[in-house]
Amino acid sequence: MSNRDEFSESTKHAVAARAGWHCSFRGCQKSTVGPSEEAPDAITMIGKAAHISAAASGPGARRYLSTMTPQQRKHIDNAIWLCADHADLIDKDEVTYTIERLKEMKREHEANQTMLLRTGMAHDLGAGLLGIGPEIVCNGDIENLSETSWTLRLKHYVKGNVHQLASYIAEFAKVSEQGRYILSNELGDGRVLTAAPSLTKKDGIYMLYCPIEQAFLRVNVYKIGSSIAMHPETNDMYLDEKGNIALVSGIDSLSQNIRSCLSMQRNESVFNPDDGMRFFEYFEEFKGSHWLSSLMKLDLIRMATIPYSDNVLKRKHTPLLCVLRVRDFELLSEVVTDHRLPVRLDLDIEGLGEWKHETTVYMPTKEQMAERAELLVERNLL
Repeated sequence: MSNRDEFSESTKHAVAARAGWHCSFRGCQKSTVGPSEEAPDAITMIGKAAHISAAASGPGARRYLSTMTPQQRKHIDNAIWLCADHADLIDKDEVTYTIERLKEMKREHEANQTMLLRTGMAHDLGAGLLGIGPEIVCNGDIENLSETSWTLRLKHYVKGNVHQLASYIAEFAKVSEQGRYILSNELGDGRVLTAAPSLTKKDGIYMLYCPIEQAFLRVNVYKIGSSIAMHPETNDMYLDEKGNIALVSGIDSLSQNIRSCLSMQRNESVFNPDDGMRFFEYFEEFKGSHWLSSLMKLDLIRMATIPYSDNVLKRKHTPLLCVLRVRDFELLSEVVTDHRLPVRLDLDIEGLGEWKHETTVYMPTKEQMAERAELLVERNLL
């Protein structure tokens, strides 16, 4: 059994995505992934998640620090994405390529990727993110739109890989109702899949044909019924001026519903662990990356467009009820203050039109999420 502290597959994908799938070595910028001619679903990968400080001690180990824990050695902070040539180079010269120098290269490269993405100069990487079911996120764009189908042009995988996509297609009949969907950041929209997608290769580019349902009907914002008001700071019930339990409806109810939905994370509900946002997951994996806001926007689109069966109300509806489209989402700060993150939303609302709003979302700690996961395991829900 190896004594090396290796990176997990999710960490490898995350560090590659943060690097835009280009080598982080200063002056290189070589693309590290592309299509292979071996099969329609095959890819060529020449990139590597290299250890900044060696994964284990012993002959040839470069920049090994005995003070690091195994968890620190396999953490994304100790990973840098490099092409195969530069991955070999840094392991032959620890005098030139010190820990400090490699970390500086990584910071510089990721900062450049952020700038390119924000200015639109990196258009060749795709127009936006595409979500295919709950576990696959690709960088790409829309090739064709119709009332009954979307055709997606896939470029780079931010989460998952082509093998997971192939499994998703092959096992689509076993996928839960809530996992059958596609999402597009470019459109700010999502659709339920009516059948398994099909993957083809055209001129060296992977194309995914997706049969879809029509957009699910939303609730007019002015027809949202009254509900108990939750204090915007404490998230607790409170009394109105007459001493009665405060109620909200209409636009006020919309604001509260959005804040509540965005603050409920996946695996928090003991009634349905699959309900809730993936903000916590994305924040933990992609904090400091130019992908973070885009991933959070993609998940907001899911909550706005993909319906689920409400066992309490005994009906089907989208979690955000009256949000037609997500125009924009911006994470205003990555600093968690009193368990909250500030965000800015730009949404199209049924019965209202464009609606811009700033709010905060609750962000639990790792310890809180671990405790809730243990509770779900005890109840055989996870």
